[in-house]
Amino acid sequence: MDTTAGLRALPRHEDPDADWVAWADAYPTFVGAGLRCLSMGRTQASFEYVGTPFPLNPNGAVNGGIVALAVDQIMGVMGARVAPTGTMPVTAVLQVQYHSPAIEPLRMDATAIHAGRNLQTIEVVVTDARGRRCSTATGTMAVGNLEQRIAPAVQS
Repeated sequence: MDTTAGLRALPRHEDPDADWVAWADAYPTFVGAGLRCLSMGRTQASFEYVGTPFPLNPNGAVNGGIVALAVDQIMGVMGARVAPTGTMPVTAVLQVQYHSPAIEPLRMDATAIHAGRNLQTIEVVVTDARGRRCSTATGTMAVGNLEQRIAPAVQS
């Protein structure tokens, strides 16, 4: 599936959590970011970072840019889950704080802190192999019409 088909296959807001897990796990950018959805609720979800071809840092940690990529994808999925049917959020602000090296395996837990009609606030806490918080990310998502999020060249 390409990203356009993935957006068009977006479950409805009221669909079961299992449908959202399946959608996330099949979405191309989510897969490309090395993510797997462990659970999905109405306002909270858990994910596992399963790796990408990008090399680890010399200290064995996942590169901070890859962590930022992963949490941004997670915020998009969590934002879509809490957004009204027919809408899709995009990242307006992404802030990542790095507390310690991100040693795999990584778990990433997302919480929709605020789910407004136009703006959302989502937090993702990244924990490392020892269960220590290694990063905290917060994002502001701008909610808009789903069809407006698809590039004009691929709209049909």
